[in-house]
Amino acid sequence: MSVSVEIDALNVHLGGAPILRDVTLTVPAGSFVTLLGPSGSGKTTTLNVLAGFTEPTSGSALLGGRPLTGVPPEKRDIGVVFQNYALFPHRTVAQNVEFPLLARKMPKGERRERVARALELVRLPEVGGRRVQSLSGGQQQRIALARALVYEPALLLLDEPLAALDKQLREAMQYELGRIQRETGTTTVAVTHDQTEALSMSDLVAIMNGGRIEQIGTPEEVYHRPATPFVAQFLGEANLLPVSGGRVEALALPVEGASDGFTVVRPEDLALIGDPDAAGAVPATVDGVVFQGPRSRVTVTVPGCAEPLVVTVPAGTEVPGAGDAVGVRYCGGGARTLSDLPPTTDPSKSPNEPVSAAPGAAL
Repeated sequence: MSVSVEIDALNVHLGGAPILRDVTLTVPAGSFVTLLGPSGSGKTTTLNVLAGFTEPTSGSALLGGRPLTGVPPEKRDIGVVFQNYALFPHRTVAQNVEFPLLARKMPKGERRERVARALELVRLPEVGGRRVQSLSGGQQQRIALARALVYEPALLLLDEPLAALDKQLREAMQYELGRIQRETGTTTVAVTHDQTEALSMSDLVAIMNGGRIEQIGTPEEVYHRPATPFVAQFLGEANLLPVSGGRVEALALPVEGASDGFTVVRPEDLALIGDPDAAGAVPATVDGVVFQGPRSRVTVTVPGCAEPLVVTVPAGTEVPGAGDAVGVRYCGGGARTLSDLPPTTDPSKSPNEPVSAAPGAAL
């Protein structure tokens, strides 16, 4: 049975330094929620509080309405998959998966049935008798997942589960993790710093920075409607442009919402036009072009913009060269205004300068 997770006003201080600052988060029952952020943002500390490895300084965490404070890790009904998988090299695959059931003194017959079901779930029913060293990285990751799910925990925690895999295998395992979570219906909280991983697997994404949650929403919401400049910049590339009088003057673009502040324009929402004087376009000069396979990343200088704009050009499209005169036209579905928010979480930085985590913050 799926259960919800409720975190309320969670604070963690380690060595006198604040690591988590009033973190509040609700994870709906049966959902897949990812904590996303740079190193030092507090995402792994949040996971460790849920797992029972770190005690909060203040605040609370509930699992299915049951307080977790003071409950030892082994009694929390939580499965954990670590970044390094933590499999036992001297045991067979089946013995690794069976281990949590042995610890719970489950009868042998039931243990055998559950191990078989768990290996079927991760699509590795034939490897039970093999040693874990004989498995590939992707297979070891799935065995670690099978071990975490074999006793049907109320909550599954994933700590950077795909970080050790190469890009192609990581993308395949993103699909597999999503499939397994949907099949089991297990409430899942994952930690990652990989934006693509978070957006592709999650029902909800909580973006953390400096020990706080800056925004929680669906992948579409946090990408297309970022609540802060940090969120906009952390999720892919973003052009942050000043809004004055309800317009982005540099692009001759009206913006709905408040009249002053900043707005987000994604590189894919801009198009390059061969004619600088084309209708609806503003003149620009190409600074540089970087080929990225399915697209090219083009930076252009636009009069009135303090910094170059980034435009993505799909593969198969003719790409201009550095120094070429072009036009830039907005072709998105509407810019998101940030005018009711501070330019950055650090007032000493410009809106287009990346914001780092708090100095000394732990993962």
